[in-house]
Amino acid sequence: MSGTTSGVLFRKSGSDTHMTVFRGKSLNFEVIWGGTAPIDITGYTAKLQARDAAGQLMLELSTANGRVANGGGNGRFTFTAPPSVTQGVNAPGTYELELTSPGGEVYRVISGNVSFEEEVAQ
Repeated sequence: MSGTTSGVLFRKSGSDTHMTVFRGKSLNFEVIWGGTAPIDITGYTAKLQARDAAGQLMLELSTANGRVANGGGNGRFTFTAPPSVTQGVNAPGTYELELTSPGGEVYRVISGNVSFEEEVAQ
């Protein structure tokens, strides 16, 4: 995975990658599947979900809900969310990003703990 971020911070921790969401701020980041050797993702779908410790959904970004754009041959998925959506991340929990190929294969791309930082400027 590689890419750029705004409104979210990723930190590697062992096999997991910790994600911090800035509540009430716009979120925009990219994931390039394959990193420096991008994999063609034409026809793939993506879903990122963050859930609190009780399993309640706090955040969902997906191709189905229009919050993930598929870049096709460049391997790039672009994730976006407005402040009203990031406001929902209000407890520590876990997240996972999965990709589904046109043939139905499901891949876990990145996962780990999720936390949030409260907005200061309101």
